[in-house]
Amino acid sequence: MFVRHDESGSGGGPSGRPRRDDPAGLTRVQREILWCLRRLAMVRPLGSARDAHVHALLQQRFGEAGLGLEHHLRCLILGLAQRAVRPIRLHLPCHGALAEDEQRLLLALGESRRPARLAAVLAPLTGTRGSELAPLFAGIAALLPAE
Repeated sequence: MFVRHDESGSGGGPSGRPRRDDPAGLTRVQREILWCLRRLAMVRPLGSARDAHVHALLQQRFGEAGLGLEHHLRCLILGLAQRAVRPIRLHLPCHGALAEDEQRLLLALGESRRPARLAAVLAPLTGTRGSELAPLFAGIAALLPAE
Protein backbone atom coordinates (compact mmCIF):
# COMPACT_ATOMS: atom_id res chain seq x y z
CA MET A 1 0.00 0.00 0.00
CA PHE A 2 1.50 3.30 -1.08
CA VAL A 3 -0.64 5.74 0.89
CA ARG A 4 -2.16 5.47 4.31
CA HIS A 5 -4.94 8.05 4.70
CA ASP A 6 -5.65 9.51 8.08
CA GLU A 7 -9.37 10.20 8.28
CA SER A 8 -9.36 12.08 11.58
CA GLY A 9 -10.03 15.79 11.68
CA SER A 10 -11.46 18.06 9.06
CA GLY A 11 -10.69 21.18 7.14
CA GLY A 12 -11.56 23.04 4.01
CA GLY A 13 -10.35 22.93 0.45
CA PRO A 14 -7.40 25.01 -0.63
CA SER A 15 -8.23 28.66 -0.22
CA GLY A 16 -6.37 31.89 -0.50
CA ARG A 17 -7.07 32.90 3.10
CA PRO A 18 -4.63 31.95 5.85
CA ARG A 19 -6.14 29.37 8.15
CA ARG A 20 -6.15 29.93 11.88
CA ASP A 21 -5.88 26.17 12.46
CA ASP A 22 -2.92 25.79 10.08
CA PRO A 23 -0.01 25.20 12.47
CA ALA A 24 2.42 24.72 9.59
CA GLY A 25 1.87 28.22 8.20
CA LEU A 26 1.75 27.02 4.59
CA THR A 27 1.58 29.46 1.73
CA ARG A 28 -1.39 29.42 -0.61
CA VAL A 29 0.62 27.59 -3.29
CA GLN A 30 1.84 24.98 -0.80
CA ARG A 31 -1.73 24.36 0.41
CA GLU A 32 -2.95 23.95 -3.16
CA ILE A 33 -0.13 21.59 -4.15
CA LEU A 34 -0.65 19.54 -0.99
CA TRP A 35 -4.40 19.35 -1.61
CA CYS A 36 -3.74 18.18 -5.18
CA LEU A 37 -1.25 15.54 -4.02
CA ARG A 38 -3.73 14.24 -1.48
CA ARG A 39 -6.50 14.03 -4.09
CA LEU A 40 -4.28 12.38 -6.69
CA ALA A 41 -3.15 9.76 -4.16
CA MET A 42 -6.79 8.68 -3.85
CA VAL A 43 -7.23 7.84 -7.55
CA ARG A 44 -7.33 4.08 -8.08
CA PRO A 45 -5.56 2.44 -9.73
CA LEU A 46 -2.92 4.94 -8.76
CA GLY A 47 -2.19 7.46 -11.51
CA SER A 48 -4.69 5.91 -13.89
CA ALA A 49 -6.99 8.86 -14.37
CA ARG A 50 -7.29 12.61 -14.13
CA ASP A 51 -9.05 14.01 -11.10
CA ALA A 52 -11.49 16.64 -12.38
CA HIS A 53 -11.20 18.77 -9.24
CA VAL A 54 -7.39 18.81 -9.35
CA HIS A 55 -7.50 19.59 -13.06
CA ALA A 56 -9.91 22.50 -12.54
CA LEU A 57 -7.98 23.97 -9.61
CA LEU A 58 -4.63 23.85 -11.39
CA GLN A 59 -6.04 25.33 -14.59
CA GLN A 60 -7.81 28.16 -12.77
CA ARG A 61 -4.92 28.95 -10.45
CA PHE A 62 -1.89 28.42 -12.70
CA GLY A 63 -3.26 28.86 -16.22
CA GLU A 64 -1.26 27.13 -18.94
CA ALA A 65 1.28 25.88 -16.39
CA GLY A 66 -1.55 24.01 -14.64
CA LEU A 67 -1.52 21.18 -17.17
CA GLY A 68 2.21 20.69 -16.69
CA LEU A 69 1.81 20.77 -12.92
CA GLU A 70 -0.94 18.18 -13.10
CA HIS A 71 1.26 15.90 -15.19
CA HIS A 72 4.27 16.32 -12.89
CA LEU A 73 2.17 15.72 -9.76
CA ARG A 74 0.69 12.52 -11.20
CA CYS A 75 4.18 11.34 -12.16
CA LEU A 76 5.43 12.22 -8.67
CA ILE A 77 2.69 10.13 -7.04
CA LEU A 78 3.64 7.16 -9.24
CA GLY A 79 7.35 7.73 -8.68
CA LEU A 80 6.88 7.80 -4.93
CA ALA A 81 4.76 4.65 -5.08
CA GLN A 82 7.47 2.81 -7.00
CA ARG A 83 10.25 3.91 -4.64
CA ALA A 84 8.52 3.96 -1.24
CA VAL A 85 10.13 1.80 1.43
CA ARG A 86 6.98 2.01 3.57
CA PRO A 87 3.45 3.38 3.23
CA ILE A 88 3.55 7.16 2.90
CA ARG A 89 1.10 8.86 5.22
CA LEU A 90 -1.10 11.51 3.66
CA HIS A 91 -4.17 13.03 5.22
CA LEU A 92 -7.46 13.26 3.37
CA PRO A 93 -7.58 16.29 1.04
CA CYS A 94 -9.56 18.59 3.32
CA HIS A 95 -7.73 17.72 6.55
CA GLY A 96 -6.40 20.81 8.31
CA ALA A 97 -3.21 19.32 9.78
CA LEU A 98 0.02 18.35 8.08
CA ALA A 99 1.38 14.79 8.34
CA GLU A 100 5.13 14.31 8.83
CA ASP A 101 5.42 12.67 5.40
CA GLU A 102 3.59 15.62 3.82
CA GLN A 103 6.05 17.98 5.51
CA ARG A 104 8.89 15.99 3.94
CA LEU A 105 7.35 16.25 0.49
CA LEU A 106 6.88 20.02 0.78
CA LEU A 107 10.43 20.41 2.11
CA ALA A 108 11.70 18.29 -0.79
CA LEU A 109 9.92 20.62 -3.19
CA GLY A 110 11.87 23.50 -1.69
CA GLU A 111 15.13 21.54 -2.05
CA SER A 112 14.49 20.68 -5.71
CA ARG A 113 17.55 22.57 -6.91
CA ARG A 114 19.87 20.65 -4.58
CA PRO A 115 19.62 16.93 -5.49
CA ALA A 116 21.84 15.73 -2.63
CA ARG A 117 19.71 17.57 -0.07
CA LEU A 118 16.54 16.38 -1.79
CA ALA A 119 17.70 12.75 -1.50
CA ALA A 120 18.44 13.25 2.20
CA VAL A 121 14.98 14.74 2.84
CA LEU A 122 13.28 11.87 0.99
CA ALA A 123 15.45 9.08 2.47
CA PRO A 124 12.90 8.07 5.17
CA LEU A 125 10.29 7.63 2.42
CA THR A 126 12.34 6.25 -0.47
CA GLY A 127 15.56 4.90 1.00
CA THR A 128 18.47 5.47 -1.37
CA ARG A 129 16.25 6.14 -4.40
CA GLY A 130 15.09 9.66 -3.55
CA SER A 131 17.49 11.33 -5.97
CA GLU A 132 15.67 9.58 -8.83
CA LEU A 133 12.74 11.90 -8.14
CA ALA A 134 14.81 15.10 -8.45
CA PRO A 135 13.66 15.86 -12.05
CA LEU A 136 10.00 15.68 -10.98
CA PHE A 137 10.48 17.98 -8.00
CA ALA A 138 12.50 20.38 -10.18
CA GLY A 139 9.77 20.34 -12.84
CA ILE A 140 7.09 21.14 -10.29
CA ALA A 141 9.16 23.91 -8.69
CA ALA A 142 9.88 25.47 -12.09
CA LEU A 143 6.16 25.77 -12.84
CA LEU A 144 5.19 27.33 -9.51
CA PRO A 145 5.05 31.09 -9.09
CA ALA A 146 7.49 32.66 -6.66
CA GLU A 147 5.90 33.54 -3.34
